[in-house]
Amino acid sequence: MEEDVEKRIERISKPKKEQVGEINRIAGPVVEAGNLKGAEMYEVVEVGEAGLIGEIIGLERDVATIQVYEETGGLKPGEPVKRTGDPLSAELGPGLIQQIYDGIQRPLEAIKSEAGDFILRGVDVPPLDEEKHWKFIPDVKEGDEVSAGDIIGTVPETKVVEHKVMVPHGISGKIEEIVNEGEYTITDTIARVKTSTGEEEIKMKQRWPVRIRRPIGRKKAPGELLITGQRVLDTFFPLAKGGTAAIPGGFGTGKCITGDTPVILADGTKKAIEEIFEEYKDQGIKRIDSNLDDHEELIELNDPLDILSMDDGKIIKKHATCIYKGKTDSTVVVTTDSGREVEVTPVHKLFVLTSDQQIKEQPAGKLQSGDTLLAPREDTLKNAINKTKGDEQSEERVGISRDEHNHLDHFLPDPVTSVELKDETKDVYDLTVPGTHNFVGGNAPMILHNTVIQHQLAKWSDADIVVYVGCGERGNEMTEVLRDFPELEDPRTGEPLMKRTVLIANTSNMPVAAREASVYSGITLAEYYRDMGYNVALMADSTSRWAEALREISGRLEEMPGEEGYPAYLASSLASFYERAGICELLNGEDGSISVIGAVSPSGGDFSEPVTQNTLRIVQVFWALDVELRNKRHFPAVNWLRSYSLYLDSVKGWWNENINEKWHELRRESMRLLEKESELQEIVQLVGPDALPKSDRFALQAARVIREDFLQQNAFHDVDTYCDPEKQFRMIEIMMEFYERGMDAVEKGVSVDDIVAMDVVEDLSRMSNVPSDKWEERFDHIEMKMNEGFESFMEDD
Repeated sequence: MEEDVEKRIERISKPKKEQVGEINRIAGPVVEAGNLKGAEMYEVVEVGEAGLIGEIIGLERDVATIQVYEETGGLKPGEPVKRTGDPLSAELGPGLIQQIYDGIQRPLEAIKSEAGDFILRGVDVPPLDEEKHWKFIPDVKEGDEVSAGDIIGTVPETKVVEHKVMVPHGISGKIEEIVNEGEYTITDTIARVKTSTGEEEIKMKQRWPVRIRRPIGRKKAPGELLITGQRVLDTFFPLAKGGTAAIPGGFGTGKCITGDTPVILADGTKKAIEEIFEEYKDQGIKRIDSNLDDHEELIELNDPLDILSMDDGKIIKKHATCIYKGKTDSTVVVTTDSGREVEVTPVHKLFVLTSDQQIKEQPAGKLQSGDTLLAPREDTLKNAINKTKGDEQSEERVGISRDEHNHLDHFLPDPVTSVELKDETKDVYDLTVPGTHNFVGGNAPMILHNTVIQHQLAKWSDADIVVYVGCGERGNEMTEVLRDFPELEDPRTGEPLMKRTVLIANTSNMPVAAREASVYSGITLAEYYRDMGYNVALMADSTSRWAEALREISGRLEEMPGEEGYPAYLASSLASFYERAGICELLNGEDGSISVIGAVSPSGGDFSEPVTQNTLRIVQVFWALDVELRNKRHFPAVNWLRSYSLYLDSVKGWWNENINEKWHELRRESMRLLEKESELQEIVQLVGPDALPKSDRFALQAARVIREDFLQQNAFHDVDTYCDPEKQFRMIEIMMEFYERGMDAVEKGVSVDDIVAMDVVEDLSRMSNVPSDKWEERFDHIEMKMNEGFESFMEDD
């Protein structure tokens, strides 16, 4: 199929004279236009008077079927459709890193500067800044022979990424002229190459059709571990560089509060959030969003609701633009020393005041007794309310900057006294507050967050370049990405993570057709940096939204539906994306790789639905997120009994060479122990633990050590957030040694209770929090202490 696409795109050519057809029919994002003789499949056209970007996806004589990547509202039959003679392409060159694009590679920051906060239809902004000067350092000289993919010079794109300027595909010959080191724009000619057909100019930018994979020398078998720093992934279910992985998890993990939680409105009145939902649900537009389950409702308010919110340490009036209702199967009840109580989902964030007077966001499920919540003082709220009402006596500042370290003037430090997990299904509610993503609420005033997102893989993986594609994600979740990524620090360089990241933001309220464009644009950018010899990690969140877009377009085209309404070509479409991953020998002789990690969001967490099943047939790693683990506050919530990796043999050599030859055996034995624990738990539920033999009772205790102290990892702990492979290996080695020595002791008559009561068991539980510069010495001490303890048992006997 891909060869057919490539041949069709190669046939696209510029029309000899301007050719304009006209719209015959409009069906959502699908437009039918006539009088386009000579047009080719996958050719980009400009639709309507506004010149909306569209791509031809069907042809019958001179009638073209077009999927439009912009909102088609207002289009009318008879409006013009203009051929461009170009395929949908990505512009490649210096300036991609740190950019935030929409699905068709329009730079959002540049659009904001030119057109304001909202993307106007038909807006045309170059993907790369054509006025900016870049320092070009040549690597070749006149007379050198070059061919496609060869590096002719470098550009310091950021402090951590050296951009390598390559000879475009289709050009080979002798360097006739090359510029000296200096400052040039991406449109300046930096070299001339004499080819067999004439002279070709080379600029720092080039274009590439996104539906065609960029040529390589040959693919190689993956063999090097993509280090993520997450123990359950690296040790148990590793992903090789150049590999493919899927992370399935249900829609709507529950980032909300229960209905009886009061919200403080801007005028000072309190109203339960469920009352707000019932009162205002008919005063807005119900969003039809493929991200939402059947039990979820999202209402975009006609008139935003004025509420109190915290912004940069100040309590101010903000506007809630959307109200939401959903369900959760577990909640956390947080109680504080002052009597405050709030019931939220485990992943819902609350604001904590640290010991150095800084404000930190913490998921409710991670809170512990003694943590200090942030609560606004009564006079702070009164000042904010008076200011909202226009009280001229309240001109003083009602909050302070986070840099001033005196939050206690305006906020009450309120220690947490208890955190209780409740397993029961409940309705939950939320407000969307653009800009601040929090509001003042609770039975006594506290700050409640209204969204959450994790960046562990992007932050900690040892990829050189990260391409993050938000494909059809909720707008507020993508907003969180756009706000948080620039603030994340790259642990390898100390620079902002954005200095090696490209973001593509295609939200759920954007036209569905653009989801497909965003996925292909992302993989094309990844291939471009791979061709420079970099290891690239591409994260697509979520491929389910792309599949739903394919289903909608297919329905508009009246195609024969496949399973659950998805098109029959769903599997081949997913495969054409994931197959562009891999570790390759490049045309210039170097190696580069793309590792693709796709999030799948099956409705209701049903892994048997078509998108998940077709994805699993393609990818080699399956990291199954588990709702029950999440409810038990076990993070990362990766189910070790359902997940798998087909790269175990591939990365075995890497572990043997770089860490220890015992890794594969230790992993196998520890997995057997965890599987045995699962079997024994079923028996325990029937007859109780006392009915088990002593050896099985100890196996349960040893498995608990691995499950709780190795598989669990605290993303918000300064040390535990990342665990290097050497430390991972020593942890699992000592834990399995504890199991083996313990089994020997049990067989010789030592009591299970005596073994579990050993001081070293507590030491095992704290291994994950030992700093990176101390763990080797500390782990050796723990191992020695453990062996001495077991030897003392033997002596007593």
